[in-house]
Amino acid sequence: MSTNQSLSRGLQLLDAVNASLEPLGIREVARLLDISPSIAQRLVNTLVESGYLQQVTETRKYKLGVSALALGSSMVRSDVLYASASSELRILAEQHQLNGFLGVIQQDSVVYLHTVQSHGAITIRAAAGQRISPHTTALGKTLMAELPSDRLRSVLGPAPYAARTPHTLTTAHAFDKELEQTRRRGYAIADEESELGVVSIGTPIRNKDGMVIAAISVAFLKAQRGPKEWPEIADMLVRAGLRCSAALGFAPPSIAPLAEAPSPAPTPRITTH
Repeated sequence: MSTNQSLSRGLQLLDAVNASLEPLGIREVARLLDISPSIAQRLVNTLVESGYLQQVTETRKYKLGVSALALGSSMVRSDVLYASASSELRILAEQHQLNGFLGVIQQDSVVYLHTVQSHGAITIRAAAGQRISPHTTALGKTLMAELPSDRLRSVLGPAPYAARTPHTLTTAHAFDKELEQTRRRGYAIADEESELGVVSIGTPIRNKDGMVIAAISVAFLKAQRGPKEWPEIADMLVRAGLRCSAALGFAPPSIAPLAEAPSPAPTPRITTH
């Protein structure tokens, strides 16, 4: 299939700006896209002229413009997946102080589409468009649980996987076993695997054909909500995921009793030198 190189680079540029938490300069754009600064400047000029980028006066760097934001607003208004998941996550955040996330697999990465900040103690540092380590999060585990093995390996990359904490699953065998448990119980748990002290639970969203097309997850402090509370939180999340799936035309079965919460990971010993 033939593609237009300039258009492809322009879209890659927009993705890079969207994924960055700060505006990007021309040299940063050139490095990220592996192109010359002169080509990066021409691409940026075209996108600025059409309103998809705008320059920050103080730094002369670039962020998304009003045209790109208008497209995003249109999606929020019209996309059933986004609207239903956003509503469910907002309820979980406001009524249960659970930070919420909506994510999908794009190409070979797990990407956040939306995040919802609760009034709890955890501050969300992730933003829409940001790519995450799929093996360390409940969202990532949920999205990968039903992938074909070749697709799964392309998203994960080669083992051993990078360890973010002492509890991160780093071997293919351990992670495959985790995905099997996720499929069996209908939700995933990441117990201090991405951040020490933080637990996340994720569940899938299915389309009318039953295929997993997205996932939602919540995160909370383990010190405030121990393992005895996890089944209740999982139950709320699973029901929210089923309502999102129903909005997409999926006919969900009745919800089976949830399995007991897994044993918490051992507390790492702290040594001083």
